Amino acid sequence: MNMEVSYNRYVDIDKDNRVEFLLVNFDYIDGSDYLAKLFCEQYRMQAEDKLDGIWFSMIRLYSDDDIYELLWHEDTGNSVYSINQDESSVDKLEVRLNHILDELNSKIKAANNNK
Repeated sequence: MNMEVSYNRYVDIDKDNRVEFLLVNFDYIDGSDYLAKLFCEQYRMQAEDKLDGIWFSMIRLYSDDDIYELLWHEDTGNSVYSINQDESSVDKLEVRLNHILDELNSKIKAANNNK
């Protein structure tokens, strides 16, 4: 069974209507580490040190114009959102996330074909 990693766009009303992208079929506790690596490689972003909590972890990514947070939480899995919540910033993140997930799914498919 081959299940691709995808996302759901979600508006978190408890966080001032913050738009978040919740990853589907990517429930790995260290998944945000790998996503951070891909964002840094593809978009020349920098990653701050990972903040580990009891039930969550967070990695902040930044470039000249963009700041994203990759979050893993034991209840919700992996998600990403833009600190800047204007429409342009959120749309830019969504385009980038689509590209990252295309690459991730290609790597997963290639690994599965080599088994």
